[in-house]
Amino acid sequence: RARSRRLFPNFAVSHGTCFADPCRGQERLWQYLDFGVDWNAVKKVAMPIISKFTARTNGSFVKLSHSSIGWSYYSCDPEWGSLQASHLVTELGEALHSYDVRFVALKGIVEVVPRKGHKGHIVKKILEDARARSRHVDFVMCMGDDIADEKMFTSVINFSAGSEGENSYAFNVAVGKKPTNASFYVDDASDVGDILVALSGDMGLLNRQTSSDGSVASEDFFA
Repeated sequence: RARSRRLFPNFAVSHGTCFADPCRGQERLWQYLDFGVDWNAVKKVAMPIISKFTARTNGSFVKLSHSSIGWSYYSCDPEWGSLQASHLVTELGEALHSYDVRFVALKGIVEVVPRKGHKGHIVKKILEDARARSRHVDFVMCMGDDIADEKMFTSVINFSAGSEGENSYAFNVAVGKKPTNASFYVDDASDVGDILVALSGDMGLLNRQTSSDGSVASEDFFA
């Protein structure tokens, strides 16, 4: 297929609230899921509180997106950053109790996000749109390493349940061994890259990766 005909895939960010549909080389059109949150009002209440914690926590900073407010302490002293994050969530919870938002504590970051928003919504949309375009989705692999990814796994399970009788395969894969809705797991993030390269079928790429990082040999993937 000519390079100009290459189909670029979906992308989604901010817990799936912001996404771009597949495109063929042209500029991406970003769209947003609307969960009815007045973010200008939320920011007016939240930003003075977050700014106070940023000033007292060296290395922290604010991350703003269309549908979230984030406070990153990833580069801070771990003990002090975690303590301040806990106090921040408590103070924000009291100030924003009347708004339809919730708080997500991930690795080194606290985020204010729509209460009804989660990654499962965008996974459901992507799968249903793909089915509408091609009438059949024959392979799904969903991988994640965080509690926020469990909603994605649930969406894949529900989608697969509605695809009975079709010749299709769906795999939920947790990164790290932990209690999860996923049926499979890999040990760490490096395994994710190995699997994606193996699935591409590009033996040259797989062999180059094997020689550069000492990962599993190609014959082990394709045995």
